[in-house]
Amino acid sequence: MADIRRMPEKRQVLHEATAWMARLGADDVTAEERARFEAWRSAHPLHRRTFEELTRIWDRFAAARPLVSAVAFGQSMNEGAACVEAGRARTRRRRYRLAWAAALVGVLAGFILFSYLSRRSERTYVTAVGEHATVSLPDGSTLELDSDSRAWVNFSTRYRIVHLERGEAFFKVVHNAQWPFWVVAGNSWVRDVGTAFNVQLSATGMQVTVSRGTVKVGTIATLLQEVPFHDALLAHATAISVLTAGHQAEVSGTTVKISQVDRTELADAISWHARILYFENAPLSEVAEELSRYTQLHLVISGERLRELPVAGTFEASPRGVETFLLMLNQGLGLTVHREAGRVIIQPAHDTAH
Repeated sequence: MADIRRMPEKRQVLHEATAWMARLGADDVTAEERARFEAWRSAHPLHRRTFEELTRIWDRFAAARPLVSAVAFGQSMNEGAACVEAGRARTRRRRYRLAWAAALVGVLAGFILFSYLSRRSERTYVTAVGEHATVSLPDGSTLELDSDSRAWVNFSTRYRIVHLERGEAFFKVVHNAQWPFWVVAGNSWVRDVGTAFNVQLSATGMQVTVSRGTVKVGTIATLLQEVPFHDALLAHATAISVLTAGHQAEVSGTTVKISQVDRTELADAISWHARILYFENAPLSEVAEELSRYTQLHLVISGERLRELPVAGTFEASPRGVETFLLMLNQGLGLTVHREAGRVIIQPAHDTAH
């Protein structure tokens, strides 16, 4: 039977973490309770990360404690005083600890939520057909989006993640070993520290081309669908591929195929962000498919033999570049280019049927 594990619910984990912090701070915490806490913390990476984040925030919060203690813990102090007057010392200590813990949970949960939301940065970027966009990310890195692309950025103090939902993007990442940079595209991911690389998402998978530095490439299944990603998981993951400058990876499903590309091929793969597309004896079908991303026209090639026709040329990555391409096919190669209702039918000159 398959071992199916569900991600913990983050709000519940936050509640449990704050409760454990309050309990561990009590003067009567037992060795058994500490052991149960360690078991809880080790049960899932999210438990450990949440507790560590909580501890860091609490350290900052504690420095401002004199300013908030009268408000946050006033009720617990009053109950403690009432217990003293009643002479119930043991009950007083227990009620004081419980009230203190409850107040701590409430204050910390609110403080953490505010802190988390205030430090998190999310934004979506979209380009239309024929449009390019260059985006300066919060860390100083650069994201260049090609035509008809969509990506959303999710940054926090722990991670940098860009989700490429469609299209193609070129990344220039600012080096920060303590602040890893991830790109998620389809069912695949790229892990980077500081380099430059290109990611293209298609119906069949993801293509990654590295022009500078080193990246790691894998699939979402490799990381057990853990989001946000955490480097500790890489130590237990399998089928991770490492790419250096001049390497290209084709990721389809759980398969990663790596190849080394020469300077010309590398320039071709990332040429779009210079607004130029290079093709050297590429099949006509491949050229048409690539150029179709820069136009609203639907390019249709008539006949399998014509689809394999080798084509070479340099075209602008824009609707104007598509028109230059069609003009070359007609006047340079003698092909028939017929337009009808948003479609362009490309066929041999002697073939008039479409």
